[in-house]
Amino acid sequence: MRTLTGLLRRAGWPRLAYEVLLTLFCAFTTLILYLMYAPVDYSLALAGVLAVAVLGTVLVVPLRVFRPMTALALGSLISLVSGGASFVLIVLSASAGYRARQTRPVVIGFGLVLLGCVTGMSLRSDQGVVFGAFAGVMLFCGTSVFPAAVAAMIAQRRLLVMTMHQRNLELHEQQQVVAGQAQVRERNRIAAELHDSLGHRLTLMSLYTGGLAQSLSQPQAVGAGSSPTGGPASAITAEAQPSQPPQVQEALGMLREASAQAMAELRQILKILHQDGPSAGHSLNDVEEPVAAARGTGTVVELERTGEPRPLNLLAEHAGFRVVQEGLTNALRHAGGAPVRVEVRYEDDALFVEVRNRPGRPYEGTSTGQGLHGLAERVRLAGGVLSSGPVDGGGFRLGAVLPYDAEVPSSAADQPVGDFRQTIRSNSRRQRIGLITVGVALVVSVLAGIGAAVTANATEPVPEKVFASFRPGDDEARARELLPATSMLTSTGSSGEVCEMYLADLYLQPENGGEIRYEVCFRDGAVHSKRQFQDRGGE
Repeated sequence: MRTLTGLLRRAGWPRLAYEVLLTLFCAFTTLILYLMYAPVDYSLALAGVLAVAVLGTVLVVPLRVFRPMTALALGSLISLVSGGASFVLIVLSASAGYRARQTRPVVIGFGLVLLGCVTGMSLRSDQGVVFGAFAGVMLFCGTSVFPAAVAAMIAQRRLLVMTMHQRNLELHEQQQVVAGQAQVRERNRIAAELHDSLGHRLTLMSLYTGGLAQSLSQPQAVGAGSSPTGGPASAITAEAQPSQPPQVQEALGMLREASAQAMAELRQILKILHQDGPSAGHSLNDVEEPVAAARGTGTVVELERTGEPRPLNLLAEHAGFRVVQEGLTNALRHAGGAPVRVEVRYEDDALFVEVRNRPGRPYEGTSTGQGLHGLAERVRLAGGVLSSGPVDGGGFRLGAVLPYDAEVPSSAADQPVGDFRQTIRSNSRRQRIGLITVGVALVVSVLAGIGAAVTANATEPVPEKVFASFRPGDDEARARELLPATSMLTSTGSSGEVCEMYLADLYLQPENGGEIRYEVCFRDGAVHSKRQFQDRGGE
């Protein structure tokens, strides 16, 4: 009941309208087919059977959405009233082929349909059991196997398109991350070259300019020699040299100021180059954002950071952030209301990121698991390992180990096959099985049709004038010369007479179903009796 409620809640009004119209149309076809095969003299029991068949059709058509094989088995019983085949059986078979995945229920369900088709045709036909078996197999192939095989191939095609679309999104996102890393790496290289070469020379230029200006601004001492008269030496007097010209002082100041300004501008350029571009992705410093968003839904989320933060490459930083984001998303979706614990632990040789949740409200929809596959690929590209699965006591955990010195895989040829290639192989194999099934169904249907035609007791109709010419007591040999060589049915009457049943002229047959038949009985070498009656499908 919960599954049906969830499906109705997620389905839009176009899908609901489609289901209602399909259900009503299937019920209408069941009613029409039953009236075509039912006898004219309806009874209360026949009316009850009709009501049960129509009501069952109304119930099994919506049931096919979440219980396809159960609906198919019930539909085979409903189709018995119309000879084992009906339009509702085509709808249910196609739904079973589109949705069913387990082999055993499929074999059991379609085996019941085959039994119903053979039984229905054998009961409705006067041509014998062998003819009914061939006709039932032909109807089974045409109304059950063929629609189921085509629907299965459509389902596999849709799954392939969805998987490739998801894969393209993952590859595009990974390409953005790798491009961002290459951009940041190139920026760091340019910044290092600028810092090592140009920064060093500008620093030296500034120092040289300052030293030169200081040395030129110091006074120089001049010493006086002995007196020319040979007297005692006069005192040494120091005389300061005149200061440098103002033009030289101004030039030195401008040079020192220009070198300092160049250094400041270089630092600004280096700061800009070290900044991550828009495609660099998130880092572990941003995990508070998804944690706060999860707490905003009313979920209890515990965030724990341990260890000394260590530098990581861009892919590892973004992969760690995505592990936290994906773990919170899965916990909110598949365990609604359960508390969640997020741990970011810096160990000696690797970073450990884990998201663990307790059991909560289960998710009512379907999940493809592509998110975890894409996350595992992202972690692998960062040099790490992703693990996930249930824990003791219920709940679920998602963790990743990201080494500090891991190298990013450089060649796609060395990558493992992965789930994507396995999905492609499985899809291709199922497509081939579907094509083989369609071919086998067509061949078996043609062979069954040929067998039904061979085993059918085709009789020549008796002209009305010939039947009118017979009188009780006429010679049996003369009468048999006028009648067809084979009859539809031979029976023995209560008085020992042998009765042969023949089909009347085709222009006498009613348009509303049934047949007009002639019965001629022989006894003691003469015509004993004759009668005409109309078969309404129940006699």
